[in-house]
Amino acid sequence: MATSPRSSSSASSAPPFSTDAKFNCLPVMGLKRKIIEKVQENRVTLIVGETGCGKSSQVPQFLLEEGLEPILCTQPRRFAVVAVARMVAKSRRCDVGGEVGYHIGHKKVMSPGSRLVFKTAGVLLDEMRDKGIAALRYKVIILDEVHERSVESDLVLTCVKQFMLKDKDLRLVLMSATAETARYRDYFKDLGRDERVEVLAIPSSGQQTIFQKKVLYLEQAIKSVSELLGLNSESLSSTYCSGPSPISSDADIKPDVHKLIHDLVLHIHDNEPDIEKSILVFLPTYYSLEQQYFLLIPLSSIFKVHILHSSIDTEQALKTMKIWKSHRKVILATNIAESSVTIPGVAFVIDSCRSLQVFWDNNRKKDAAELLWVSKSQAEQRKGRTGRTCDGKIYRMVTRSFFNQLSDHERPSILRLSLRQQVLLVCCADSKAINDPKVLLQKALDPPEPEVVEDALNLLVHIKALEKNLSHRGRYEPTFYGRLLASMTLSFDASVMILKFGDIGLLREGILMGILMDTNPLPVRRPFGQDQLFAEYIASYFGGDDESSVLTGKKEIISMGNLCAYQFWQRAFKDKHRVERLKHLLKFDEPNTTEILFPKLEEEWCSFHNLLQPSLHQMMIL
Repeated sequence: MATSPRSSSSASSAPPFSTDAKFNCLPVMGLKRKIIEKVQENRVTLIVGETGCGKSSQVPQFLLEEGLEPILCTQPRRFAVVAVARMVAKSRRCDVGGEVGYHIGHKKVMSPGSRLVFKTAGVLLDEMRDKGIAALRYKVIILDEVHERSVESDLVLTCVKQFMLKDKDLRLVLMSATAETARYRDYFKDLGRDERVEVLAIPSSGQQTIFQKKVLYLEQAIKSVSELLGLNSESLSSTYCSGPSPISSDADIKPDVHKLIHDLVLHIHDNEPDIEKSILVFLPTYYSLEQQYFLLIPLSSIFKVHILHSSIDTEQALKTMKIWKSHRKVILATNIAESSVTIPGVAFVIDSCRSLQVFWDNNRKKDAAELLWVSKSQAEQRKGRTGRTCDGKIYRMVTRSFFNQLSDHERPSILRLSLRQQVLLVCCADSKAINDPKVLLQKALDPPEPEVVEDALNLLVHIKALEKNLSHRGRYEPTFYGRLLASMTLSFDASVMILKFGDIGLLREGILMGILMDTNPLPVRRPFGQDQLFAEYIASYFGGDDESSVLTGKKEIISMGNLCAYQFWQRAFKDKHRVERLKHLLKFDEPNTTEILFPKLEEEWCSFHNLLQPSLHQMMIL
């Protein structure tokens, strides 16, 4: 068993936890001392607690207070990294970038004195590629949301384990809403004879908080609606029930299900007098959001319908929700609302129990999307969106018997994707402990098929990103072109496109187009449910084609429109001489006036020209 590290003297000078009641009543608070002891005593600790129990924000602070520093905490998404870092900094009454910092993409808000740093799994992967074990200069590494099983998260876990075999002082904390504890215990059993994975389960909200959650299934939803409409619930069951089992049932959302959700929203609204209690509806695709939106929008006089989707400015959407106090909020969302954002006041969750997953189609040699039933783990994540500030009720749009047959966990991304980018990254690693993809990937929690890795290697050799070194047992080594590809913080396809543009002398345009491929939402505002208006916005920037090209989904026209819009914004606000003339014209001569009024002017200018200011700034950072 690992020995207990000595506490740092700086722990005594750390600011105390916030005394805010909302933190003190979190279920995780009752396990503070036990969590600290288990992390001190064991090299690997697994903390399992449902969404909203406080583990993401409080566990890093427990360890920081005890002097187990510096601490690194990874999150699967950029939005979550920034949100948790800000929450923790606020709780500790310090500025982000000081004691608490974060690193996403090219944006670092941290200092050499930062004791607690939040990063995406992708950033940590890049650092381990470049620095090897030196990237893990932390006393404790926390991998949060490990149940999400992204390729980056699985690769980080695999690499960290290899380095833990070399560094006996490194401690790892895994945190999850739902996790297969036996599998993680088995995975880390070779760390040492006396080592074990300590599992700590945070009590469910029903045991430690005043708010309760009630789960209802399709049968109860139909009964509620049939009473509302005066219909026979038994006759409706055959219309809405999706089938006897997930294997034999299509995951498509039929119009009848959209109608049932509409009626259920109306039933909840009519029976819940408190209009501050919001309704969150999980749907799988942009198209299904549109279908539900068009059904609900005629009722906008009694409640306001909001949308959460990656193609829409999430921060602006959340700000808009806060404005409406006189109407109930109905939020239609894809899986972005499972863990990336916190939506206050959600009292009801309607879960369609479907999700959209991307997989590699080996026959067509391209990514494809598939509509699938969620796993029980995903359903639990969605359930955790309510019951935080009030009692919660969850309606699942499948029968109880159908739900019981769902998979416990979703299929890991490492088993679904092509792994081209990940294989290249591994080949570019300096450390011999992790630079052989055939060896490393077979040590993953769920090893991919060897054929998938071989296909990725062959493709990378074909595009001259790798070459086979016959003098070193046929090891694959990156070429200069391959190292360039791996150094880019964009998707594989975007990186390849940039270098192809560079070959024909259009590197700047290629970089912008590559960044656009990976930017969500795009700079040109896309009004939800108004495709014709969006087409007009695009056409106003790129008039090289008619609006029908946008309506039929021509990606190149949409990309060119956004590229022109970005360059238009740059000329207006990033041309130094033009900006100085504008400031002089508007009499923004005083520094304080410039700092306050000029950003407001830019914001209003972007709004007038139908542009999203955060997306434009994001492109600058990338």
